[in-house]
Amino acid sequence: KLTAEAELKALRAQVNPHFLFNALTTIGYLIESAPPRAMNTLMQLTALLRGVLRSEGDFTTLGREIELVEHYLKIEHERFEERLRVRIEVPQALRHLQIPALVVQPLVENAIKHGVAPSTTGGEVEVTARTEGTGGAECLRVSVRNTGAPLRPGSPREANEQVGVENVRRRLSGHYGEAATLTLATAPGRGTIAELLIPLVDVARMDKDDHDAHPVAGRVGRR
Repeated sequence: KLTAEAELKALRAQVNPHFLFNALTTIGYLIESAPPRAMNTLMQLTALLRGVLRSEGDFTTLGREIELVEHYLKIEHERFEERLRVRIEVPQALRHLQIPALVVQPLVENAIKHGVAPSTTGGEVEVTARTEGTGGAECLRVSVRNTGAPLRPGSPREANEQVGVENVRRRLSGHYGEAATLTLATAPGRGTIAELLIPLVDVARMDKDDHDAHPVAGRVGRR
């Protein structure tokens, strides 16, 4: 638990310098060419930084995480313009669900940095969420797909992507043990897909029972 908390604090304190540099460069360009767009992009960046640095514990809602994703993608759209197509399909009925903070946004950032940016034609980033039953327990499945440059096993790009992916995996393990998973794969004709599978458990109950943390039916104890 302490390791997961430390990693989350480090993640909140770290803003990708490359992304921040690109965002500020984009804003600088827009100030001269399209001032209203520059102001809107600046407001998106402010909202993104406020959301990332906001202290609200280990968990947030899926809705708040998607808000961060939307701010991030709007900023990147100003940079890539028609090279970046975005589709977000996350039902309102699921947006109240509790999930670990900052587990979706890093996957979207990976999709832009390693998928869309290296592609001369850009690509589409798609974020979807749904619930499903797995072995009698209900889970939340969140998928981040990009159709940009393909992921090639053993490539330097894959090694770079694995840094962020492994950070998310460790934090999921700290909260759910083996009950939560993160997979990264390339599907022919569909691009690269990162998928989170998170068990739907009572977060407040997990925190209350941390001292004994014995798994029982319908609940996952944290390590």
